[in-house]
Amino acid sequence: MKKVFLICCIVGFTTMAEPLPQPEFADAGACANVALSALSASGELSFSLSFAPGSSNNVEVAFGADLDGDGKLSPDERRMEAGWDRGAWFMCDAGGEMVMQMAQPSGSVAREFRWSLRLKRGRVPTRLSATVDGAPLFYEVASAPPGWLYEPEWNMACVIVRGAGVGGEMGEVKATIDGTVLKFR
Repeated sequence: MKKVFLICCIVGFTTMAEPLPQPEFADAGACANVALSALSASGELSFSLSFAPGSSNNVEVAFGADLDGDGKLSPDERRMEAGWDRGAWFMCDAGGEMVMQMAQPSGSVAREFRWSLRLKRGRVPTRLSATVDGAPLFYEVASAPPGWLYEPEWNMACVIVRGAGVGGEMGEVKATIDGTVLKFR
């Protein structure tokens, strides 16, 4: 008689950003900060946003380290940002390196932006999957993503909205370490 034992270990961290208020003025914004735990093993850092991309709004997630310990990711603490900015899907680093893909605003039609970065040994970006309603974005860097897409020291994410027609968006930020299955016979 064979005995089979399965041991599974899946560790993850998921958090939802609260619905953000509609900015009072078209050039104003709102931000929801989310604490992150660094990945120590191979895994995935991902987020999703659901909103109506317009010609005058901006919806994004910024990642970085809360260096002053105030629980907020201020603009000078942001190291990478990705999302929508008035007619283009984008991702950029703090130094200004940017990857953009132009798109038509959808008016009042909601779109789902999904971003997933695979990491090797919790440090090295190996594969990027970014989509809008399932259609791929940033294909030119998908199989060889730039190193600035992740830093292990990041401990904070910030969902940011600016402009008209962006109230009530939900954002999910998730860090997951790969599961392990061991079989003994």
